[in-house]
Amino acid sequence: MLIRHLLIAGLFVGSLSLHAQQGDHKDAPGTAQIDPIPADKIPPSPVLSIPDALKAFRLQPGFRIEAVASEPLVQDPVAMAFGPEGKLWVCEMTDYMPDVDGNGEDAPTGKIVLLEDTDGDGKMDKRTEFATGLHMPRALALVRDGLLVAEPPHLWFYPITEGNKAGARIEVAKDYGNTRSPEHTANGLVWALDNWIYSADHTTRFRNTDGEWKRQPTTTRGQYGLAQDDFGRLVYNSNSDQFRIDLVPSAYLRRNPDYRGTEGLNVDPIGSQLTWPVHITPAVNRGYSKGILRPDGTLEKFTAACSPLIYRGDNFPAEYNGNAFVCEPAANLVKRNILTETNGVMTGRQAYAKAEFLASMDERFRPVNLKNGPDGALYVIDMYRGNIEHKIFVTTYLRRQIKARNLESPLHCGRIYRVVYGDGKPANELLTGLGSAQLVPKLASPKGWVRDTAQQLLVENDNEAVIPALREQALQSTNPLAQIHSLWTLDGMQQTDKATLLTALDAKSARVRTAAIQICDSMLKTAAAPALLAKLTAMASSDLDADVQRQLGFTLGESSSPEAWAGLLTVAKNSVGDHLTREAVLSSLAQKEVDFLKAILADKTWSEAKPGRSEFVAGLAQCILNERKTNHIAQALSAAADASGWQR
Repeated sequence: MLIRHLLIAGLFVGSLSLHAQQGDHKDAPGTAQIDPIPADKIPPSPVLSIPDALKAFRLQPGFRIEAVASEPLVQDPVAMAFGPEGKLWVCEMTDYMPDVDGNGEDAPTGKIVLLEDTDGDGKMDKRTEFATGLHMPRALALVRDGLLVAEPPHLWFYPITEGNKAGARIEVAKDYGNTRSPEHTANGLVWALDNWIYSADHTTRFRNTDGEWKRQPTTTRGQYGLAQDDFGRLVYNSNSDQFRIDLVPSAYLRRNPDYRGTEGLNVDPIGSQLTWPVHITPAVNRGYSKGILRPDGTLEKFTAACSPLIYRGDNFPAEYNGNAFVCEPAANLVKRNILTETNGVMTGRQAYAKAEFLASMDERFRPVNLKNGPDGALYVIDMYRGNIEHKIFVTTYLRRQIKARNLESPLHCGRIYRVVYGDGKPANELLTGLGSAQLVPKLASPKGWVRDTAQQLLVENDNEAVIPALREQALQSTNPLAQIHSLWTLDGMQQTDKATLLTALDAKSARVRTAAIQICDSMLKTAAAPALLAKLTAMASSDLDADVQRQLGFTLGESSSPEAWAGLLTVAKNSVGDHLTREAVLSSLAQKEVDFLKAILADKTWSEAKPGRSEFVAGLAQCILNERKTNHIAQALSAAADASGWQR
């Protein structure tokens, strides 16, 4: 009887298929793992050469896919970063799942390698091993003449010496994720618009704008992969949930311990999780479960979504800019979603009906990461292997699938592809050898990679000689993205000034005004505060753009001055019909909710029951209740008793 119970619990994991796999314990007791597709109906899954792999792809009209690198030059790639000169730094997880039981996985064989194109033909032809002996490295980022490398629970910084050699590494963090599950630990490492480095599946952000490593708490985001849009909003996902976005900066929502809403974070504008593979996909971990595979044997919905990316290049047609692309390695495809914003509200939809942007007939094509390139193309990292499921989740069903088609081998393959539109060769816009003065105009590039990299290099160079040019570009450019990057570059260099912000707050673009408002945060405890608060308070009445009002609701909460209080009252009166503006104001009122409630009840202009007002008052009341101070609760009840109409 004891042995029977142990087998049911999945505690015996052996090499024989009759033993229960660790992943089986997630099933309801007695679940039958019956193969939905007869074995004789499943075609073999051989390793394809690059020419044959390219033929196996199905792309939307007008696009083509090219191999940039393949084994043995690159092996088990999971992440990469472009250097300013166009070289590729690649994270290789060569120790991941040597077989279906994970035998030998503890051996630290992971690497960071540098790939170079020495003859200019667009394909990498030189490999240099930069760092070796790593255990399941999963992310990297170029920072300050070095490389951040994620090897949970460690976050390392490797100085780059002599162009391609690793100096003595420095431990930036020893609590960077866990070692319990490689599918659920920290990764990502994105230098965002606000000059902080964020991660997926981790609650700390890092910063190094002045040579010192700093850290702050932040919210956890998704599972594997992280990216940002043109306005610095972070995007992420989890296995069965293809796309999430933070519509507001998460740091603000930590300010009020009595407000527990997070409506602006982890937002799903798309809803649909449907996938449309171009071949049957039986080797999905729980393919035997109802609703996983369609009757035709194709994956119905995401089960391994990872690495979302906002396309921010100039090679694709203009309508692709700002689209969200998502990897689904279990179904051998990359999905495209179209995002739309109107009056501060984001919605989304899948781009194609019963089709995908890119899909392969090859079961071993495993897209696990996407990148915008310096040439404006979309880069796809393909781990290229038969099994991608970790042993702690593998079911008996999946084990049979893997063994039946010999998906355990070969190991150490890998490909990096470039997706290009049209017939021409996209031109690289590289930043190697450029001085700070030459980097400033690069903040206006149509390529997101160029803008992001130029901003980071300018912040790290910290060359005061370019401050006038940055200020001029922030205020005079007709390109809103150039203005936004210039403002955040000044902020990263700690060169924000009152005059620049006051002018930027009158910018034609609401996105520029919104960025300027957020950057005011750091100035509200300086001598510039009175002038800035006077302007921000005036904007609360005069600038009713949804994004502007939302950011005013956050930024005015960074000050305890009477002017900021008046501005918050104005934002609340004008804009709490927007649920995210309601959240912004509530996050700004820590332990001031009673006074704010009294103020709006005393204001006759609040007597009209406009959209969002009752929800806002209810939010104030909930915060007061959460605070658990009896005198504040009594004051709120008294105010309610004196109120009339909808307010009461």
